[in-house]
Amino acid sequence: MFQKFSAGTFAPCGTYLNTKQWEFHGVPPEGEVLEGEGTFYRVPLLLVLGLGPIIGLGFILFLPVAVPLVLVYGIGKKIAQAMHGRRPATFNHKPGGVR
Repeated sequence: MFQKFSAGTFAPCGTYLNTKQWEFHGVPPEGEVLEGEGTFYRVPLLLVLGLGPIIGLGFILFLPVAVPLVLVYGIGKKIAQAMHGRRPATFNHKPGGVR
């Protein structure tokens, strides 16, 4: 079902998934050489059209949860560092340059 293509080979029209970078690449009707690295798999159009809205919905549902979690993690890490006596590095700059 999925045709496998290597980078640098000519590919006919379609949508291809690059498994090295995990991104989709659309090829125009006249075809083109697949640029980049890794392996490309031709994905059927119906699968792209069916999974697109589901992936978008997952992103919309995940984003409101991810932002507060990342903020709590970052703030908690800073508090833990302060409680353990770790201080961020200071930059002791003296006017006049290096002597």
